[in-house]
Amino acid sequence: MRRSWVILPPVTIVLFIAACGGGASDDDGSPTGTPSPGPVAVEDLAHAVVQIQALDFLGDPVWTGSGTFISKDGLILTNAHVVDDRAEEYDSLAVATTVETDEPPELRYLSEIVAVDYGLDLAIIQVTTDLDGNDVTEEFPFVSTGDSEAVGIGDNIRILGYPGIGGDTITFTNGVVSGFTSERSVEGRAWIKTDATIAGGNSGGLAVDARGRLIGVPTIVGSGADRETVDCRYIADTNRDGDINEDDTCVPVGGFINGLRPVNLAEPLIAAAIAGEEYVSPIEPEVEPTGGFDTFDILIRDMVFAAGVTDNDEPTEVVDAMQSGATEVCGFWDYEGMEDGMSWEALWFVDGELSEEGSIVGDTWVGGESGNWWACIFDEEQGLEDGLYELIISVEDEHQGSRAIFVGGDHPPVEFEVENSSSTPICYVYISPSGAQNWGFDHLGIDEGIASDEAKTFDLPAGTYDLLIRDCDENDLIDERELPITEDSVYTVTG
Repeated sequence: MRRSWVILPPVTIVLFIAACGGGASDDDGSPTGTPSPGPVAVEDLAHAVVQIQALDFLGDPVWTGSGTFISKDGLILTNAHVVDDRAEEYDSLAVATTVETDEPPELRYLSEIVAVDYGLDLAIIQVTTDLDGNDVTEEFPFVSTGDSEAVGIGDNIRILGYPGIGGDTITFTNGVVSGFTSERSVEGRAWIKTDATIAGGNSGGLAVDARGRLIGVPTIVGSGADRETVDCRYIADTNRDGDINEDDTCVPVGGFINGLRPVNLAEPLIAAAIAGEEYVSPIEPEVEPTGGFDTFDILIRDMVFAAGVTDNDEPTEVVDAMQSGATEVCGFWDYEGMEDGMSWEALWFVDGELSEEGSIVGDTWVGGESGNWWACIFDEEQGLEDGLYELIISVEDEHQGSRAIFVGGDHPPVEFEVENSSSTPICYVYISPSGAQNWGFDHLGIDEGIASDEAKTFDLPAGTYDLLIRDCDENDLIDERELPITEDSVYTVTG
């Protein structure tokens, strides 16, 4: 199921801040193509960043988030979940602006949603009136957009927003670009990863490059205004007993946002908002991400790895191991029982450690009920470090499937034969690289088994493995760890 962008006319937005020399704009308030003249002071940028408050009918905030003015007439770029999640729980969207950076923002305006994309978790809102319902005629300071595809690893990034945990005033943090993530449903970069500290209320805020050009929107782990920003999931079989449950050590996921939605993905929303046209997302899920989905019927299977993705969303060449210097590893899998709007994750572990730079965390599913999907981890500039790469697919915070692949090292193909010399039929064979978080998929098919006095041969890359063999009632017959499988060999099950 292939999805591609419907690209609306491109829009370039310019910074209009008098202290920095400013930029020009058309008489109707829409931005022109004049670039910002140079580095922009943080204090000037702060005046273009707003706090968005979802207010109940009494005027009390239900939740808050951040946003950025992107036009002088009051268009604001933010996250979809900041403005349009649990819409029945708030009465209006208010906008607070910073007058002095050492003081809390002042609640001054009301706004309305003009474009929203749940699949990307991006939205545009428009300031409409002041708090008393009067028309707003003033011009707002706004920020220019850069090219998020031109951002490189190691580039400096500055973050502004209202994180909640940093007090009532606007908060500034900085860091560098630490990686990128791609998704099947998104053309180009799906995420820019950064080591900058970005906490909850920063969601929807401002991420700029060294020259003050907006290149990304900080997007909260898990999305949804009701999601916790700190999460610990039972998604890894840490005690290696073959089951994933409360007996395992939970894996911390999130805590701080470290993902930026690239601003290039927001260009169609911005163009539609400026033109006054209806925006239709090419990847938006059929239903709003409300949570509470039943995961009982989900089936993830047939996971394979490749060094890239074709234009038809197929693996370039299926591989069982990759050589040193690889720049990309992509996992592909078939699925059934999914529903648009589900929260899902593709978590990459490298030598047992979660790679926040490469993982897709708390995304909204847009792939339909069944089909095939992929997720990649890559470093085009320096190449991936050697190690054991494990991909875990989680849906609604529950583990659904995983597999691991060696990158680098000596791992030629070998044949590993399991011979059943016992009187008990074998129904499950798990052969997992030692060091992986999970056992992975059963190497036997759903209807396959190894009867007494029969054997089954498995093709593996040479390495050290853990071996778990079970009968048809899922009782353990063999549980052996750190088993060297470095050449063609036979493993005999007796008893």
